[in-house]
Amino acid sequence: MLRDKLQAYLKILLMTPTPFQGLERISVLSIINTTLIAFLGGMVMLLSDRPIVFFITLTMMVSAGTMVILLLIKLQRLKFTTQKQQVEAKAYEAIQIPFLILTPDLHFCYGNKKAREGCWWAESIPFLKKILSSPESRAALERLVESFYQNEIKTETLYLRGEKGEEAWHIQSIPLGEEALWHCSNVTQEQGEESKHLTQLKRMTLFLDHAAEGLFSLNEKGIILFCNEKFAKWLGYSRTEIVGFSLSKFIVKVRNQDPLKLSELQGKCDFITSSSRIKSAFLEQTQIPTEDGFITHSLLNLYTPFANQSDMSKILEMTPLPVICLDEYGQIQDSNILFRERFWLEGTSIRGASFLNLIADFQKEEVKNALHNFFNGNTEGTFLEIHFNDTRESIASTYFASLPVKNQKGCFLVLHDITEQKRFESQLIQSQKMQAVGQLAGGIAHDFNNLLTAMIGFCDLMLLRHTPGDQSFTDVMQIKQNANRATNLVRQLLAFSRQQTLQPKVLDVTDCLAELSALLRRLIGSNIELKMKHARDLGLVLVDQGQFEQVIINMVVNARDAMEGAGTISLTTQNCELKKAKRFGPDVIPAGSYVRIEIADTGMGIKPEILDRIFDPFFSTKEVGSGTGLGLSTVYGTVKQTGGFVQVDSKVGVGTTFSIYLPHNTTEYIAPSQTEKQEKLSSPDLTGSSTILFVEDEDAVRVFSARALRSKGYHVLEAMNGEEALKLIKSNQEKIDLVISDVVMPLMDGPTFINEISQMKVTPKVLFISGYTEDTFHDRIKDDAQIQFLAKPFSLNDLAVRVKEILSEESTIGVAV
Repeated sequence: MLRDKLQAYLKILLMTPTPFQGLERISVLSIINTTLIAFLGGMVMLLSDRPIVFFITLTMMVSAGTMVILLLIKLQRLKFTTQKQQVEAKAYEAIQIPFLILTPDLHFCYGNKKAREGCWWAESIPFLKKILSSPESRAALERLVESFYQNEIKTETLYLRGEKGEEAWHIQSIPLGEEALWHCSNVTQEQGEESKHLTQLKRMTLFLDHAAEGLFSLNEKGIILFCNEKFAKWLGYSRTEIVGFSLSKFIVKVRNQDPLKLSELQGKCDFITSSSRIKSAFLEQTQIPTEDGFITHSLLNLYTPFANQSDMSKILEMTPLPVICLDEYGQIQDSNILFRERFWLEGTSIRGASFLNLIADFQKEEVKNALHNFFNGNTEGTFLEIHFNDTRESIASTYFASLPVKNQKGCFLVLHDITEQKRFESQLIQSQKMQAVGQLAGGIAHDFNNLLTAMIGFCDLMLLRHTPGDQSFTDVMQIKQNANRATNLVRQLLAFSRQQTLQPKVLDVTDCLAELSALLRRLIGSNIELKMKHARDLGLVLVDQGQFEQVIINMVVNARDAMEGAGTISLTTQNCELKKAKRFGPDVIPAGSYVRIEIADTGMGIKPEILDRIFDPFFSTKEVGSGTGLGLSTVYGTVKQTGGFVQVDSKVGVGTTFSIYLPHNTTEYIAPSQTEKQEKLSSPDLTGSSTILFVEDEDAVRVFSARALRSKGYHVLEAMNGEEALKLIKSNQEKIDLVISDVVMPLMDGPTFINEISQMKVTPKVLFISGYTEDTFHDRIKDDAQIQFLAKPFSLNDLAVRVKEILSEESTIGVAV
């Protein structure tokens, strides 16, 4: 009986699973149990006189001993495996290349220390698409994900928007079974350094090619490694016919000379030109050791020395770049006409004047040190970007060279005027900054439009249940008025970013301003005089009338604020014909016919130092709380989106004039009749009984709009996206007269949905609603589709009026499904 129990216990012990984490604990218990079995077995052997019992007991003891040995071996292996994993983990952490381990759906599993420190975006990888800066980067990310499923190694470059601007990341994806390994490298700095070095190289090459003397360099064997354009033309060869050949080929009497002695040539030398003529020149050489141990003979200044200053002056006048000669004290000894025209005041003597007096104050010390270094043999000051203190605030890249006159110590400076280049660079940076801020503003404005649509809409629904005498009516009106103020601010953001929704039509500026004059006079007050003068036969323009009026109001209010209490605002219109393109700051107005609208004030004027910033968003000289800083930026954005231009002229203490240029439009203008004006003032019947399908992913907007339309008698079907709307159309037996759809929606967007139903022979009228501009979807819709547009945010009345207008138009409507 005891034997059976021991065998059963041993069988259970051997069949019991041992989890990896608890192996050591179970192994200890197993050893204890095995010892117990051995002890009991020994007792049985001693007490039993039967051979079979003795044999079974002995077998059990051997098995127990074997089990102890196996368990000890397994524990040792476990210990070794754990130590190996710890070593591998430390090795991964020590790797200096950032790498991440991800799942196929881009969830973060592991990143080594280098990745955690450098890859700031690692733990937000599921949201990686939101910070990718371009469609190309998003496509690259999709290719990386696809390579995982295809079990391929893939390398792509992603451009991410970070706090410090756009960053370029080089990603190599390697599939590892159920995960993927990403090797990550930030190459933004490398690209920046490469671009910087390339720019410096181009600038140096430009200087060398425009130098007044020939330049070339040799290696230790006398082979020409480089020559400038001046030297090549002087010999009558192209650069490719010189570089790579020995200098001895071009110098008389040294064709068989030891190449190593070519570096010792100094003074007068006779050169052989391509036409076999002999030309004499003065050769000056400098030896410079390189890092790899070779001696390169560079900066070989080749020029013919002049016998006197007069000979040199004649040559300077023929130089195509501004040049001046300085003595060792920095005084001007000579100059050519190009320098005097660009950098010197006419009518004053230049000879003997100090060159430092022409330099901007902040750079005088730097130029002084550069001259000192040059005259003391330090050629590191050879190139310098110099800022002058003239009215143009000129900037010139300057090259220092030894004075080519016998027995005279001095230097001459060759200047390359880069004033316009620097101005263009500054304008480009400003343009890129404005574009970035504009994209941000446009995105924020779109999200706010959905919120404001719901706020204004539900206020309208509440107002239907209250009369003007109710306290709740007043409270709701306050909410709606503030929502409308927020709507105006959003419109300003969209105008600045040139993403507002415009409905342009042909407009007579004279008639529009005449109707607006009464409002303008109320805005500026009785102390300020408003003068309006219009040219005869003023051309027509194509603008959004509401936005155009807002531009004029903003400009007049801005002029009012620039005057302290009293003054005059002049509003003038005239036709303008530009024979050639004209530059206004960063903008270039093409030649053509324009209508020019001038708004001039007699205020304090704008200081020159802030004149370039007045169109920047949120820039204001007013006190805190007196404005948003979006007035002029809104004007600029609206006019530019219309195809026009804005110019500003200002003089401190005199006043400011803003000029708006709008292109002529040749379309025939039809003035609104008195009947049409009366119809606009009358209250139309906004009720109806048609069937409307409303597709919108924003619940608040959809719920408000559906309730609003039902309150007018319409039968409304609702869907959250295009796919749900398609199912609703297929299952519904009613005729759908109008589809109202958002543009941007998940699963299936508005344009795709409309294209789908057009293939089903269902032809309802379509009204798109969106916070984006109308042109974001037009190119994605078939030409024969009947599309109307209503911009968000809209009120209950706006929606009802637009629906009534569309359904009242004579055109083909829905076909029963």
